[in-house]
Amino acid sequence: MNQSDVKTIGEESNALRLDMPTITDRVRQYPDELKELVCWLATYVREECARDLDILCDTARKLGIQFDKTTWSKVLRGRWNRDAEGNATDNPIVALTKLVKAIEHLRRDFALREAAGKVPFVMTPTAEMMFNFVDKKRAPDRVNKFGMIVGNTGTQKTATLKEYCRRNNHGTCVRVEAPETASHTQFITDLAEKYGCTRQANWDRKRNTIRQSVNERRTIIVENVQRLYDERQGNNQKVFSYLQKLQDDTDCTVILTLTPVFERKLREKIANGYFEQFIGRSGGERDILVLEEYPGDEDVLAIAKSFGLADATKHLPELAKIVRESGRVRVLFEALQEAKVQAGKRELTINHIRAARGED
Repeated sequence: MNQSDVKTIGEESNALRLDMPTITDRVRQYPDELKELVCWLATYVREECARDLDILCDTARKLGIQFDKTTWSKVLRGRWNRDAEGNATDNPIVALTKLVKAIEHLRRDFALREAAGKVPFVMTPTAEMMFNFVDKKRAPDRVNKFGMIVGNTGTQKTATLKEYCRRNNHGTCVRVEAPETASHTQFITDLAEKYGCTRQANWDRKRNTIRQSVNERRTIIVENVQRLYDERQGNNQKVFSYLQKLQDDTDCTVILTLTPVFERKLREKIANGYFEQFIGRSGGERDILVLEEYPGDEDVLAIAKSFGLADATKHLPELAKIVRESGRVRVLFEALQEAKVQAGKRELTINHIRAARGED
């Protein structure tokens, strides 16, 4: 155990290290069923509790979890089953089953609060296809662990991948939006932050945090990678080269989303050899997941039914026209959400949707 870990509880609460490399190292000797839960807990304390164990204790108590600050601190410092000198003990500070149930309770509560008031996620056929695609690329024995998903705005990419990361969190799968410009510095800062590194940290610490956090079981999803391409850089595209080397060194999975326009540009650039490696590492052109230009009828129907629309199948032709408007599926969600508000406790009908869109 590091000397810095042997501090009084008062000291550690002010400087509790919760970055992914540190937590991963600390839970290495925990039972398998506890490792990923504690990694999630560290992320939760870091991002939702402002690194404040008092906030964690208060939230836990409201859920009937009576662990004190010292208990949570020791769990997060790798001392759940270790004494002050770092030696293994047969008497952990709290029973394994009790600790597992407590963290799972916190996680369920957070998921419910996070979803409150938001547009519900709908597992449409397209969303399921994306889930399966990422799962395939993440398989341990997969040779090509780069994946490309091509789709226009409003084809469910972002909502689906956010949900995928929510279900595969605690650092296992992170999602980062490409910066507005092809800034290598900004991208590294954004990605390092996902693993618990502060934005104010120096360059070396940011890169080291990423490198120490990523391995063959980790997945990085980068959305809208067309923003990372800089014509002026020619064959020296810094962010793309960084992702390639990171994947080479760690065997992690990298999923990229891009627009159809940029995909066509990539195909044009294959001739010069630079982007050919990314196509190859993605399993070739045939293994790129290209989404339909507009959501299909099955997707539209699944979304409408999730809102409880009466006679949804009967009104499918009208709903299908909505998703062909600029904005695609987002327009449909907006219409359904507003119609649901107007319907109140009444059954949601097509007339509510028409009124919400000003068509009555």
